[in-house]
Amino acid sequence: MKLKKVILELEQNIKPYLPFLTDWMLHEHCSLNDEDFLIIDFQIKNSFRFSLLQYFNPSNSFIAIQRIVAKLIWDYQKFKDWIINNFVFRLVGLVRNNNYNYLFLHLPLDYLSLAYDLKKKLRAFKIKTLYEIFEKYTEQDLYTETVFNNIVQFEVASKYINQKKISL
Repeated sequence: MKLKKVILELEQNIKPYLPFLTDWMLHEHCSLNDEDFLIIDFQIKNSFRFSLLQYFNPSNSFIAIQRIVAKLIWDYQKFKDWIINNFVFRLVGLVRNNNYNYLFLHLPLDYLSLAYDLKKKLRAFKIKTLYEIFEKYTEQDLYTETVFNNIVQFEVASKYINQKKISL
């Protein structure tokens, strides 16, 4: 079944976006529209399982889902750029929030006034101080799979911690 196959493709291609989907949908470089979001939301709620109801729902048709998959593939590089930019600006924000203190950059991670989970995510970069990220990694390094996955994990943890602070 073609529809079942394209739903699986949607599931595979949406995975990197999931932790940031709502924010990404608001980003100027996102090519997804509201109708696409409704289809994605429907598929997520159905755990990407094929359903006979989809044959009767034209918005969840093969062509609509195939178009979304193409948009996700097309947007992926812009999405990665956005995630990496957020990460760099978040690090700069940490330094700014500590009054641009030179010492803050060179303190061991354990001594930073950060949530434990953020320190743990920073350790995944195999660094001892925050400054080492800027020293050790080039822009191209940030796009490699391993480093990019570390960035995503750090961003997810940051987002969770920020949401937790807001709800308090």
